[in-house]
Amino acid sequence: MAVVCGLVNFIVLFSCLVNTCFGQNDRPIIGVMSQETHDSLVKFGPSVVVASYVKYLESGGARVVLVKINQSHDYYVKLFNSLNGLLLPGGDQLDVLASGYGKAAKIFFDMSIEGMKKNGDYFPIWGTCEGHQLLASLAAGKDILISGIDAENLALPLELTSDFVESRIFDVLTTSGFVFKAMTTENSTYNAHHFGVTMKNLTTFGIDKFFRVTSVNKDRKGVEFISTMEAFDYPIYGVQWHPEKNIFEWNPHADSAIPHSTGAVSVAQHTANFFVREARKSTHKFSSEDEASKYLVYHNQAVYTADATSFEQGYFLDV
Repeated sequence: MAVVCGLVNFIVLFSCLVNTCFGQNDRPIIGVMSQETHDSLVKFGPSVVVASYVKYLESGGARVVLVKINQSHDYYVKLFNSLNGLLLPGGDQLDVLASGYGKAAKIFFDMSIEGMKKNGDYFPIWGTCEGHQLLASLAAGKDILISGIDAENLALPLELTSDFVESRIFDVLTTSGFVFKAMTTENSTYNAHHFGVTMKNLTTFGIDKFFRVTSVNKDRKGVEFISTMEAFDYPIYGVQWHPEKNIFEWNPHADSAIPHSTGAVSVAQHTANFFVREARKSTHKFSSEDEASKYLVYHNQAVYTADATSFEQGYFLDV
């Protein structure tokens, strides 16, 4: 009992220290980057944010702003100074660095790093699937992806690296034994990709000093790819897998392997809670709640899309 009480006191003290250093923002607002539509989605609008990413962040206790592509630099600076973080979602941009999605992401990426370097300004960025790949390419300054990965509609347990012990996403204070067991022994992380980032490319392009790799996985052909990574010095995180799908995507015709077990949902919810907790450390804010309300997702109507694509709903924007 004394050991348990001591551990609880340590965790409380640690939490207090974190809140003292970073402040506690109990009204975090996170942006989700939109991206160009293609093929069957064009009829709905020129750009989209998949609704499950919005729900994912809301489940962790954040409000959400849909970030438009192809806007002025001033627009992105304004949002950077007003938001508490940014999520770069998965997608299917053919030339992601040259896309409106990639160009806008680079502005946030550069400002996040520059702010941290100059004055410790905290602006977390999370990349899922294509967002994870984009973060690696942004850090390298060029496309470093390999093609031909056979990991479409594939659920896997994470294969942890030796650096996992340094993980912030799955740190020992907040990761339950149940979550740890689920992510390492169950097919709890869902993959849907043909491109990937490898350990070799990370080293070849010199970004092994930027990102710590905490897990890898292999596709159906045995090709290894990085599945989870975290920047050493910045609050920038990438996962090749789709935590949001475990909780919010159910289309049986397109993504039949999405895991919806209690363990898989717990792993996904853990990551949502983690990233929103990171956003709470950001002191950025809109000038007022009235101004913030004008940007929030509540003004947008989600559209049912499961008949046209793999995800259930999307928010379609006019740019």
